[in-house]
Amino acid sequence: MKNNVVNELIKVNKDLIIPSFLTKNYNKLDLSLDEFMLLIYFINSKDNITFDINKIKEDMNLESSNVLELINSLNEKNYIAIETKKNNGIIEEFISLDLFYNKMTSMLLDSEKEDNNSDIYSLFEKEFGRTLSPSEYEQINNWIENDISEELIKEALKEASLSNVHTVRYIDSILFTWTKKGYKKASDIKRKTTDKETVEAIYDYDWLNE
Repeated sequence: MKNNVVNELIKVNKDLIIPSFLTKNYNKLDLSLDEFMLLIYFINSKDNITFDINKIKEDMNLESSNVLELINSLNEKNYIAIETKKNNGIIEEFISLDLFYNKMTSMLLDSEKEDNNSDIYSLFEKEFGRTLSPSEYEQINNWIENDISEELIKEALKEASLSNVHTVRYIDSILFTWTKKGYKKASDIKRKTTDKETVEAIYDYDWLNE
C-alpha cells in the first residue's frame, strides 16, 4: 500500500516532496489516498496557504467538489484548520497545518518511545541469553510506566549481570532499593554501598507482593 501511495503521488505531481516519516507511518494516519495526496500538497506549499479552490483543483487535477470534500474531511480529522486573516483590509481564508504538525510531533515521540522500549527488551534478552517471557516483558514495561528511567534500568541490569544473576525479579529488587533511596539516574547510584546495606535492602523488598 505504501509504495502505491508514493507512485500515485508522483504521477499526480512530480514536484511534490514526500517526507519519509509520512510514508513509513501512512497506515497510522487514518487517511484515504486522496486525503493523503492533498495533505502532501499542503505540506509542500508555502506558509499561510490561501484557500484557493481553483488553484488547488488545477495543481492536483481534481474537481472542485472533490477538493471541498477532501478539505472538509481533513478538517474534521483535525489535520488542518481553516483560519482567517486580514490582508490590506480584505479578509482572506487560509489553511493552517498547525494541527497536523502537532500530530506528527506526538507520533514521533511515540515512535521514539517504542524504539527505546524495543531496544531495552533486546538488551535484556542479550544479557540473559534467551527470549524474555511474557511476564518479564510486563515487568519491564511496568518499570517504564512507573517512570523509572531507562538509564537506571540498564544500570540495574548491569548490576545483576555482574552478580551473575539473570532474573527480572532480582533486577526489580535492585530498582526497588534504588528508587527507595531516590536514585533517578546512573550518577545517583552510590557505588560504595556495603555488603550489609545490600543484604538489608534485598530483605526489605516485598517479594510476595511485587
